[in-house]
Amino acid sequence: MFSTAPVLLNTLLNEVEKGGIQLPDFQRGWVWDDYRIRGLLASISRGFPIGAVMTLGAGGDVRFKPRLIEGVCDKNGAAPSQFLLDGQQRLTSLYQALLHPCPVSTQDNRGRKLRRWYYVDMRKVVFGEGDREDAVISIPEDKKVTRDFGREIVMDLSMQGSEYENHMFPTERLFDPLQWTLDYNDHWSDRSDHPADTANRFFSRFNELVIQPFSNYLLPVINLDKQTPKEAVCTVFEKVNTGGVSLTVFELVTASFAAESEGFSLRDDWSERRQRLHSSYGVLQGIYGEHFLQAIALLKTQEDRRRAIEDAHPANRLPPISCKRRDILNLRLSDYQDWADKVEEGLREAARFLEEQFVYGRHNIPYNTQLVPLAALYVELGSELVPANAADKLARWYWSGIFSEVYGGNTETQSALDLDQVAKYVRGGDLPTLIVEANFVPERLLTLRTRSSAAYKGIYALQMKNGANDWRSNKQLSLLTYRESNIDIHHVFPAAWCRSTEPAIPSRLYDSVINKTPLSAATNRIIGGRAPSLYLRRLRNDIEGDKLKQALESHWLNSCHLEADNFGDSFIERGEAMLRLIGQAMGKQLGSGAEVFRDALTSAGYFEAYQEEEPEHDALGDDVSSEESVVEAG
Repeated sequence: MFSTAPVLLNTLLNEVEKGGIQLPDFQRGWVWDDYRIRGLLASISRGFPIGAVMTLGAGGDVRFKPRLIEGVCDKNGAAPSQFLLDGQQRLTSLYQALLHPCPVSTQDNRGRKLRRWYYVDMRKVVFGEGDREDAVISIPEDKKVTRDFGREIVMDLSMQGSEYENHMFPTERLFDPLQWTLDYNDHWSDRSDHPADTANRFFSRFNELVIQPFSNYLLPVINLDKQTPKEAVCTVFEKVNTGGVSLTVFELVTASFAAESEGFSLRDDWSERRQRLHSSYGVLQGIYGEHFLQAIALLKTQEDRRRAIEDAHPANRLPPISCKRRDILNLRLSDYQDWADKVEEGLREAARFLEEQFVYGRHNIPYNTQLVPLAALYVELGSELVPANAADKLARWYWSGIFSEVYGGNTETQSALDLDQVAKYVRGGDLPTLIVEANFVPERLLTLRTRSSAAYKGIYALQMKNGANDWRSNKQLSLLTYRESNIDIHHVFPAAWCRSTEPAIPSRLYDSVINKTPLSAATNRIIGGRAPSLYLRRLRNDIEGDKLKQALESHWLNSCHLEADNFGDSFIERGEAMLRLIGQAMGKQLGSGAEVFRDALTSAGYFEAYQEEEPEHDALGDDVSSEESVVEAG
């Protein structure tokens, strides 16, 4: 599959010059700066290793649209014999500095574009003045080195005689030094300050220290033969090309499709589809090209399996439904064109489904990866998902996937399994394995504290879906109120109050999702850092007591516990309500978590302190207490 061998640098660069070695079109542009180029030339002059390059034989199963390395003149469409997979930056730098008869296009350390010529200061090399890096210099395109903002010329190499006079050897002559050498010696032949014999010895030493190391420099080359499969190319490239642009599956398929059709660009096609999807549905803004190709691979391989069944293939030889890397890489342009429009519409339907589940915005979607089988299911089932029973089954699968958290692992295998099993389930078949095996333990509620968790986002959406009203306006939370009122998830017992109470409630409890609920920004400002007993009185100015109580109950909150600032009992009751809510979405009885929640509170010393104090609190709607006045004054 591959071979390794050292190749003369001059030979490699000549292949670049002839177009025998070219880049696959997915490779990005050349970006090395002036400092790195000088360091690269200095390393080669001393025979230091600069790393291996990797090539792939052209003409095999992996087909790329070729592109000449920057600076190489078009050789009338010369077909490459090899593609350069790793080493683009080094070979481009070396080609432009050593063979290309023009200034090198580069940049400084601030990214400003430059055009530079490279020279080796012969005196610094021969007399050993400073590091070798100091001997390799770059000068501006006009070959004039200046100071005082360009008013004073320090060195002018625009005439070849001045190169000899200043002992500056141009790097583009390193592989072909003969004529420059003869002219250099002629220049000094009749000079008393640097006689011919001295010039010859001087140049001989320079030849030994710089020219010969370049002439004899061997670069290790790893060559993948043209029979190397696409999956291996992608894997190897990811492992080896750490310094360049990573080759993703999407990039490799883009290059493959470009080789099939000169006029088709997968990158451009997906960019247009992504723009349409992202602008229409915020929940789809986390969908990328590879997700799109996964959905197509799922549907393509499912179709292949059906055809094999129709052709009466043996069961042990049926192709699997799959969306792994190899399945995506095996897609042909015709497959993409057959399925792309259908998958785009499937994603639209998936977005509408998510909004029905009260999942709004890219930051609130539990798993982007679950959108892949969800979109494929809408393509597969279409109008079969319209009836309520079918929609309920799809929702049960969706929530089971979130709270079992299976789409955070091996998503390709799970997606393939679900496309097959969920479609059969909707059509009257058995429960999918995901639903059968899904579980959610009470302890998990204690560890859900941030939006980075899929289950955390899922609980947030479920609360809105199941009728949670805003405490101030008494409006049910919906897509409209979500957008207009800046709905987000906030603490029920504010963090500041939890930290100040005696004993302080630890963040592992007050930051738990059990103590959080979706509220508008305006309502959260009223809550501030106040005790619940105080902010309820403030809310009473905007909403009647009975309606406020109903609004709290829509969030599974007991108003009596809030009026008493009773974090513990509220925590236990709300945790139990959340378990029932999650179980309902999953279609399962999850059991009680009261003991788990009580143990967590007890370990924090909450119940003992609360039972000792037994504070008295005014009822909702009474006059504002002196404590509230202190809080407001603060």
